[in-house]
Amino acid sequence: MIGYIHNDKDEQDKVLQVLKMLSEKNAIDELGIGRIRDAFADMMFPGTSTLQKHVKYFSLMPQVYKKACERRYNRMAEVKAEIVRLERIMTANLCAGSPGATGITGSEMVGKRGNDYVKYDPAYIYNSGLQTFGILRDAQVQALIYSTSKAMHEAPRKLKSDDEDTADDADEQSGLFQFCSFPAVEYDFTEKCSLDLTPKDKSFIMEHILGSSKCKGTLLHYIVSHIDDPGFKYRDTFPGIDPEQLPPGLAELQDLARRFADFIYMAHVRYNYIYSNYTDGEMLQDFEEAVNGYKKNGTDIEKILAPIVITDNSGKHFCREVAKCVDDEDWNALDQCIIRREKQVKGSRRKLCNPSRTYDKRYRVHYYKLTYRWDTVRTFADELRKGGQNG
Repeated sequence: MIGYIHNDKDEQDKVLQVLKMLSEKNAIDELGIGRIRDAFADMMFPGTSTLQKHVKYFSLMPQVYKKACERRYNRMAEVKAEIVRLERIMTANLCAGSPGATGITGSEMVGKRGNDYVKYDPAYIYNSGLQTFGILRDAQVQALIYSTSKAMHEAPRKLKSDDEDTADDADEQSGLFQFCSFPAVEYDFTEKCSLDLTPKDKSFIMEHILGSSKCKGTLLHYIVSHIDDPGFKYRDTFPGIDPEQLPPGLAELQDLARRFADFIYMAHVRYNYIYSNYTDGEMLQDFEEAVNGYKKNGTDIEKILAPIVITDNSGKHFCREVAKCVDDEDWNALDQCIIRREKQVKGSRRKLCNPSRTYDKRYRVHYYKLTYRWDTVRTFADELRKGGQNG
């Protein structure tokens, strides 16, 4: 979580720009490798994103949607406002129930008046994952809440005798809530909740991840299926799982992703060296070390790219060019390849060969290795492992 004090409009704008760039879809991508990165991430960890911070939301958001169905609406536009109203209540209760916790979406708006909320609200951040895990069965959430509410309020009330089992909601049994699965929990998010998973939260989330056809055979499925195994270990950094713990196919996929991270890191280091007008000696040294590691490991770019299925193959072509230049040790050709690729991807916003842009070694470009959303997945794993212990 990044916070700041509202005191200077220019400073606020700068911080907001940084926050925007941290979004996965808007992450700095000078060399246009985002599609390959995301393809690896989706194969390993479907339904996740770097914007997601806590696995509890996969239990909370269905509860928000069910609560939203209770209200009567005159027009569908009112549904979004109701979802946001409930999200704000949920956010305030999460902050109260988990004091000091970070990553609570919208926490900066708690206590502020007005109806404004964050641009990327929990629905925006978690709905794709809810669909991937089979919790949310349709993307048209607002329309389905509207039609469900309409049907509920227009349907005649079913009378029940005092001795009739009322545990099951009659409307739910009639099929009005079929657009989403809902957890059976003991708390009400409009009154109290925390980021801690109750046993029912944990069971609900795990059952859906493990039962999702889109998660079968993935690294995420393997992690969740072994989360309560005392002997199962994972690291803080990517690659997160010791390959000896994994089935051969998953171990190979993780290794290919690691090799691609090393490979494209080598290209980004060279990018910074070019951007410095060949003056940053640290980047030259890092590049030489990266090249030595690449050759020593015997990385085959074709094997890395083989499982990647994307519509735009220009990124693959760029990677093949880089590999050939490195194999030939033709550094001039490599530099021209990188310069050409950035111009193709960024156009007039490019940094290389752009007189209006100045290199600053304090802000090197993409000077880190890809982690494929591992920070998110590791947090989810930690929370699932601890889930229900306090419930």
